[in-house]
Order: sequence, then C-alpha cells, then structure tokens
Amino acid sequence: MNRNRIAAFLAASFFFWSSLYVYVPALPSFVRLRTPSLAVIGMVLSMYGLWQALCRVPLGILVDATGRSKPFLAGGFLVAGLGSIVMGLGSSVGVIAFGRALSGAAAAAWVPMIVAFTSFFPPTRVVFATSLLSFSSSFAQMAATSVTGLLSSLGGYGLVFGAGGALACAAAGIISVVRWRKPESAGRVSPASILTIFVRRDVLVPSFASAITQFGVWAVVFSFLPLLARQLGSSKLTMSLLVTINIVASAASSLLNTAVIGRSSHRALLYSSFLLFGAGIVVAALGRSIPMLFVSTVAMGLGSGMFYPILMGLSIERVDGPFRSTAMGIHQAVYAIGMFTGPWIGGILADAFGIRAMFAVTAVFCVAGASLLMRLYPRTPVFTPAERKAP
Repeated sequence: MNRNRIAAFLAASFFFWSSLYVYVPALPSFVRLRTPSLAVIGMVLSMYGLWQALCRVPLGILVDATGRSKPFLAGGFLVAGLGSIVMGLGSSVGVIAFGRALSGAAAAAWVPMIVAFTSFFPPTRVVFATSLLSFSSSFAQMAATSVTGLLSSLGGYGLVFGAGGALACAAAGIISVVRWRKPESAGRVSPASILTIFVRRDVLVPSFASAITQFGVWAVVFSFLPLLARQLGSSKLTMSLLVTINIVASAASSLLNTAVIGRSSHRALLYSSFLLFGAGIVVAALGRSIPMLFVSTVAMGLGSGMFYPILMGLSIERVDGPFRSTAMGIHQAVYAIGMFTGPWIGGILADAFGIRAMFAVTAVFCVAGASLLMRLYPRTPVFTPAERKAP
C-alpha cells in the first residue's frame, strides 16, 4: 500500500536528515579550533553545497535512465554516515573539508527520494507531497540540532559526529526493506531529452530562485549566525538552540503549506516568504542581544519553510514522470550553488566588513533577487481548477 510506503519514506527521511544535521550547530566552532580565518571556515562549510551541485544532475539522469532509485538512496545514506565519521576524526582543515564534501555528495540522494515519494501521489498533489516530505526533513533537522549541545556536553565532538554515522545507517536499513515499482517508462532518457529539460523556463526559474534563497540560509543560519551568537556571549547550548528554533519554525511553515496549497496563490505565498526571510536577516544584522537573534531565526525559519517546498514542487510540476529525476537533479544542483557560495562568499564578506554587514547585504540580495526572478515564471496554469481539487 502507498500508505505504508509513505510512512517508511518519511521515517527514512527523518533518520537521513538527522544524520546530516546533528553536527551542524557545532561544525563552525569545530572548524574554528583548526583555523581562526572566517574565510577558511566558510570554505570548509561550502563543500557541502559544492558537492551537492556536482553530484545531483548526474544522479538524476542516472536514475531516470535506469529507472532504479533504491541503490542510490541506500548508498547515499551510507556515504552520509561516512562523511560524519571522517569529520569527527579530522585533525586538520583539509580532512574536515573532505568529510563535508562526502556529506554533500550524500545529500544528492534527496533527488531520487523526492521523485520516488511524489510518485505515490496524483500529479495534482506534487507540491503537497514535496511539502509533506520537507516537513519530515525539517522535523528531523529540528530533532537532531536540538540534541547537539547535549551530545557535545556528554561526549564532546566525537559523540556528535558518531551519532551522525549511526543515524545514517538507520536510514539505509529502513529504505532497503521498502519496495516500490520501477517506472513503466524508465529508460526513455536521451541526450535530446536531457537538453530539453535544461532549457525549460518552468524548471530553471524556481531553481535559480531557490539558489538565491539558499545562499541566504547557508550564509546566515547554518554558518555565521552561531558565530555571531558566540560573539554576544552565548553558550554552546544556546548556539545549538538558535539553529533548532529556526528549523522548528521551518517545519511548522512546511506543514502549514500542506494545508494552504491549492487555496492560495503560489506567487503570493512565495513573495510573502521572501519578505519574511529577509526581515529575519535584517533583525539579526541589527540585533544586539541573544533574544533578538531568536526573533530573527524564527522569522527566517518561517520564510524558508514556505518557499523551499513550493519552489521544489514548481520545478517538476509540469515535467513528465520519466524525466522528473533529471529535472529535480537540475533544481537541486542549481540551488546547491547557493548552499556552496553562501558560506564561501559570506565568509569573505564577513572577514572584510564584519558579520553584521554581510547579513545586511545578504538580506537585500535574497529578497530582491528571488522576487524579481519569479516574475519570469510562466503564468499558464498546469491543471484545470477541477483537476487541482482532485484528491
């Protein structure tokens, strides 16, 4: 039954994303033990996005060409665990960067996971499906980051990274026992069909809009917001809580999406979420106290939890089933550019002008860039109103 598969996928998603995020609040300070340079710290953190960008398109094409996704899912989950262990054992910046690169390559498994999961739903429910799976991933990130400080206090960084390895193995175990049908039209991928997907405006516009917003998420929330909190005198537990609260807000927003999708305009929701996210960054740039940073992180989480699944769903909503992994690979590879450049460029700007100034520039870039880009998205409806109301 699809219901059982959906439940198993949500469980696997929970453990997978927990393995990738359980060490995230501690990672900037862990790297800083090896180097005082914010630019170098940003470079190490950027490996996660860089290797997602490099791996996601080839993986999407490969899944569409073979019609097989389970081996790539299980393999990706195990590589996530390996990356966590390598980082935990890293005694130099280079080794930690290599482990972070492994975790980025592993995150490419999100491509076949989304496509397989959306296949359990009718075509009119794609954005609902992506919102539901995004809620699962956000809930996992929330749970994982909420225990980072506790794990660090109990067993140091070694326990934090070891937990990442164990959670990844749990995800691989769950996905290995789930069965789903190979697409009937698998194997229809050709160079011409791939090129066609690469130039489709309905795929590229939401993909680049997502890249711009992910630049902000990774430059601020997952890279330099914890360091700003540290400068204000916060503890490790508070630094972890800042990221956790952001993800709680993001999860709540993704869950809200499942209720309002179909009742509200995608464009109205996106523009509102861009503004809310940008406002949160501005609060962080201006805030002089830890409570203000908590207000900031909530606003950013609410915004990102709304725009992330909508942009992801829009990028494949009009694409035929046999080519959806390719389209999703393109979408995720493009937005991974933002995940890569956010910490990297953010670190360079923070070194040159300070963290707060970097936040201000990032806020303007995210709101203006993403909003202007979405004006290029085709307005022609995909389904009739009757089809959109179909269960």
